[in-house]
Amino acid sequence: MPELTPHERQLLMALLEDGVASNTDLAKVLRVSPTAARKIRMKLEKSGIIRGYRPVLDLSVLGVHVFTLLELRILPKGWAEERGASIQGHLVRHENVIAVYRLPEGQSTHAVVAGFRNQDEVDRFLHVLQSQYSELLEIRHCYTFSTRSVLKDNPRELLNMILLEWDEAKMPRALTGMPVRVLNIPMPEEAE
Repeated sequence: MPELTPHERQLLMALLEDGVASNTDLAKVLRVSPTAARKIRMKLEKSGIIRGYRPVLDLSVLGVHVFTLLELRILPKGWAEERGASIQGHLVRHENVIAVYRLPEGQSTHAVVAGFRNQDEVDRFLHVLQSQYSELLEIRHCYTFSTRSVLKDNPRELLNMILLEWDEAKMPRALTGMPVRVLNIPMPEEAE
């Protein structure tokens, strides 16, 4: 786990609140010069902690109204001759697929989250998946829900907790199974 300075943690927390904050805005939060804020940001980018900046889009406004959560099992025949990698590649590259997770244990081998404009698109996606890979994978469960059903889709609180706990230990307690203590560290604008 990389070492983070207090300024680096503060900058990350500020970017969690406003991912397009300028170096001048970040400098105000950190109480440093804009040049210093830029250097801190560039260091975090170079180290790979910051991998990019993405807009937060309202998918329903853009026409995505249905999500599916699929629980899949690649069958033994699907793993033979590198076919499992082929199936995974198909899922990862599919334009409707948002996330693919390899499950480490249990009856299912993968979880897939995909978004669609309507139920007809979901049906077509499932039909193609079943017809192209019927002997290689099994759809164990398929949960379909609307964008109105999404209650939370943001890891900001988790990331803030980890960044706030960074001073106390190299690894946050939440990740070690030990009790988590919420720290109340005021941001610089609150300290005055």
